[in-house]
Amino acid sequence: MVSNFVSMPSFEKAVKYLDVLTSISNNFLDGSLQENIVYVHLHKCGGTSITQAIKSCYHHLGSILDENTFHLNGQAASSAAQKIISQIDLSSETTAAYSDYLIAKFREDLLLYYMCQPNIKYIAGHFAFSNTAYQYFAKKYAFVTVLREPVKRWISAYFYNRYKKHQLEGEFSDFLKSDSAIKGGCLYVKSIGGLDKSGDYSSQKAIARAKENLHKFKVVGCLEYTPDFLNQFEKKFGKKLKIRRFNQSPKPKKIQQAVVTPEIEKKIREICQPDIEVYQYALENFVKKAT
Repeated sequence: MVSNFVSMPSFEKAVKYLDVLTSISNNFLDGSLQENIVYVHLHKCGGTSITQAIKSCYHHLGSILDENTFHLNGQAASSAAQKIISQIDLSSETTAAYSDYLIAKFREDLLLYYMCQPNIKYIAGHFAFSNTAYQYFAKKYAFVTVLREPVKRWISAYFYNRYKKHQLEGEFSDFLKSDSAIKGGCLYVKSIGGLDKSGDYSSQKAIARAKENLHKFKVVGCLEYTPDFLNQFEKKFGKKLKIRRFNQSPKPKKIQQAVVTPEIEKKIREICQPDIEVYQYALENFVKKAT
């Protein structure tokens, strides 16, 4: 468990150490969560905070020495590992769609590996929903995910990747025309609908597949309706979640608003149409909105 904290800022480490000790104490009295969970972490949907909150439900004295959870993260690590395994230049533009598929498939393989481990009770990470995993492990693991209004998610991801991760360069207007921008508008279709070798996640067939797969999740929440997600989770698993905020956007809202004009937001909304359709379906079918 200590290794999980190595790369974190000191303050964040201290907070998470305190959370671990607190949750161990609480779980000693109330019992840790018994049902196994796979949390499909959708980028910039509050997933880091939710991941930690769910993870705390599994902490107990024995888990300090025998780790019973697994967090699949680090897109760069997946890319590097898959490049070694496949001996393909994953940065080549001619293989972009296929390389994305290979990396995502590699992450699916890791997911299946950890689902086979008898001591692992909780798995979370940036992987696509796997029908293979569902077919073989639906009785052992419950699937959980949380979505966010797609335009807000897209904007948050852009500023996070550019100013905190330093993964994006160039003008914002140029980025809007890029493949990365288009992919960002289909995240839900890909991550919930599952992998497709063609790389086409904007078709009605792909969108329909994502909607269908939502029904395979035990809990589907939306970040804008967090109280409903918390109620769903407690009702299904018998544990209350305490959510702290991590990985917030590094740029103030005023700066974002200066860049994302109403005209630009309209273009982003067009890009996000596939995910908007999936999000609206989730709202209508899984979220009880407070009145």
